[in-house]
Amino acid sequence: MQQNKTDHISPTGPSVSWSVLIWLAMFLVPSACQTQQVTSDHVVTSNIAAPASMHAGHFLAARQATYFNDVTASADFYLAALQPDERNPELLQQGFVTQYRNGNIDMAAALARQLETINIKAPFTVEPAIAQAITNADWDAVIVLSDQLAEDITATPLAGVIKSWALVASGQGDAGLAHLAGSGKILAQNNNDLPSFIQVQLALMVEYLGYQDEAIDIAGRLARSPTLPAKSALQTAGILARGKQKQIANALLDKLPYSFDHGQIGPDQLAPPRTVAKFIANAIIDAALAYRDPQFISMVPARLQLALYLDPTHDAARFFLAQSWFELGQFERARSVLAKINEASIWALPRRLLLNDIDIRTDNMNTAIAQFNAYVIGRPDNGYLLKELGDLYRRNEQYAKARDSYLRAIETGFDSANLYRNLAISHERLDEDEQAEIHFKAALARDPDDPFTLNYLGYWWAESGRHLIQAIELIEQAVRLRPDSGFFVDSLGWVHFQLGNYQLAVEFLEKATMLEPEDAVIIAHLGDAYWQTNRYNEAKYKWRYAAQITKDSALQAELENKLASGLPMAGQ
Repeated sequence: MQQNKTDHISPTGPSVSWSVLIWLAMFLVPSACQTQQVTSDHVVTSNIAAPASMHAGHFLAARQATYFNDVTASADFYLAALQPDERNPELLQQGFVTQYRNGNIDMAAALARQLETINIKAPFTVEPAIAQAITNADWDAVIVLSDQLAEDITATPLAGVIKSWALVASGQGDAGLAHLAGSGKILAQNNNDLPSFIQVQLALMVEYLGYQDEAIDIAGRLARSPTLPAKSALQTAGILARGKQKQIANALLDKLPYSFDHGQIGPDQLAPPRTVAKFIANAIIDAALAYRDPQFISMVPARLQLALYLDPTHDAARFFLAQSWFELGQFERARSVLAKINEASIWALPRRLLLNDIDIRTDNMNTAIAQFNAYVIGRPDNGYLLKELGDLYRRNEQYAKARDSYLRAIETGFDSANLYRNLAISHERLDEDEQAEIHFKAALARDPDDPFTLNYLGYWWAESGRHLIQAIELIEQAVRLRPDSGFFVDSLGWVHFQLGNYQLAVEFLEKATMLEPEDAVIIAHLGDAYWQTNRYNEAKYKWRYAAQITKDSALQAELENKLASGLPMAGQ
């Protein structure tokens, strides 16, 4: 059976050692580069004219580093490339962006000033200057700079919350509230509902200004939202708890994902920021998370580091920054950020789970299992953690341990469709077919529209030649739910193959290979279907290609046998 039906993880992209690029840059020049700190509006100073080949090497290395999202390397290389040409517009813009993405806020601000001296306007350049003005409590400057930021429509949410809090800090509380509400109306998709992060900021602002009843009223409406993000829910619960609405606050906390340890949620964890600068840092995080424009997704870490510049203790900013680095494939950088979140934090369990994801993506499954098992031992009654431990065992093909961990989770009272599906998979891999069917059906009873359960059960039945009519109905439903999944379309083609509908199988399997062109099992299935429709040369071509790309020795041997002997014709 094709294991990536449910265990499939998308590729992480190529991995490159930066020692190679550094070596390349040094090979092009007689001496290594040095990065100097900016002490004035001039970006970099040097008394020695470096050879042109050095600058070319730095520029090429910087672009290569940017391609691989190695922000630190690209920032260093662009800065080095600027040494002989500090007024080069392209290098200044790239230097600014990479320094900002790398979290070097003061350096980014200096580069932005340098761009200003040559009359170059570029996105994001005002943001580091805003942060510096906030730390200096220069609220008039913050207001002016926020207006400049708002000229970029993609930065409207960020500019709106920053200016509103700056107005509050300058003694214009009502103006701050009015500006925040006005910003929310601009962002609202209809006239009735402001974006939830704007509502959270309004509730925090009116509470800060002493309007407790208004804060409770806004928080109460937020608590009824079925789609409130976890960070917003925590802030809302804090407002309600401080307003003596503990029952509503606790009900809201009960809705938090299992990835939060409710035992660690106390008054200190729900306390509001202590200064306006920290309120702004908190607002920047909310705005960055609420509006992650795909065109500027690489700038999310910059905004989160801007927040940490203003509030270096903000664990939510650390977690989401690490998550952003993880999404960009910068796993070690994500680890270094997560290391700053301590075990007493409300973000400790999300931190631990993200570390598991990093270990999975970096092929350190044994490390993930050992560390997470040690974590779970101290919390034996937490069914969610037992389920997560079972998932790690299952991914590592330790199916007996996975099964036992899932069963322990059920004993604690934990109940989810995902748990029963993964338990069923573990039973199936252990050839415990009766228990597998029981738990697959239990999963579907809890979530009849889970495409993964529908596909897995249908594929399993088709592969073993059982319940073929039911199998095709399940897989057809999975394909309706996920029409762009090559794995699900493959399953539909394969069940038609098992039923002897070879021409129909070809049609589905050809579509599956277009959706997943590098999956050896799908390609092999198409080869089988070609053979049964008398397309022998095409069949051998597909088998040969599948044998070349597969890493499964058993599949490779099976394909080599088919290449040598073909398949028995239908009916033989």
